[in-house]
Amino acid sequence: MESVMTLHRLTALPLSAFLISHLAHHLIGLITGPEAHLALSAPFRAFWRQPGVEALLLAAFAVQITTGLRLLWRGRAWRWRGLRRWQALSGVTFAGFLCIHVGAVLAARAMGTDTNLHFAAAGMQSGLWALFFAPYYTAAVTALGLHTGLALRRRTGQHWPFPLLTAAGLALGIGLVLLMAGLIHDYTVPQEWRAAFG
Repeated sequence: MESVMTLHRLTALPLSAFLISHLAHHLIGLITGPEAHLALSAPFRAFWRQPGVEALLLAAFAVQITTGLRLLWRGRAWRWRGLRRWQALSGVTFAGFLCIHVGAVLAARAMGTDTNLHFAAAGMQSGLWALFFAPYYTAAVTALGLHTGLALRRRTGQHWPFPLLTAAGLALGIGLVLLMAGLIHDYTVPQEWRAAFG
């Protein structure tokens, strides 16, 4: 079991680099607006979509999800109480988000759709679909903050990472939803991206 936990922690390192850069340009987009967000995405996408880099990243995601679910399946989470239970549940929440989100991105790219901000925001500007996507994005970013905060709390013995990163995840999740809905800046997703939602 310790080898599974070690592998889970090791694959978290490259994923952290990706997620920090991914969330950082989302945060800048919140502050500066959709056009700046789209422009800033270009260099990040150019790097992370290099075939070798993307393959390693997808492999790390797969290992991270598999090892996390294996730890859960073996019953460790259900014997835990308190904060460790929250770490398990937040991991499951984020793993579910990754499976849906990465699958949707890869499928859309295979069909020739540009998976930029418009792709991510289309559901937030497509009527009742927003009732799914608002909690979907908010829960995912909050779960990431919570899961990371608890992991750092366990590794460092410091209590502050848990409340700080959980609150930051919740705030960023809500902010991203408001940005994608066009409620922070004047932003309308072009029809070609919204067409998939009817």
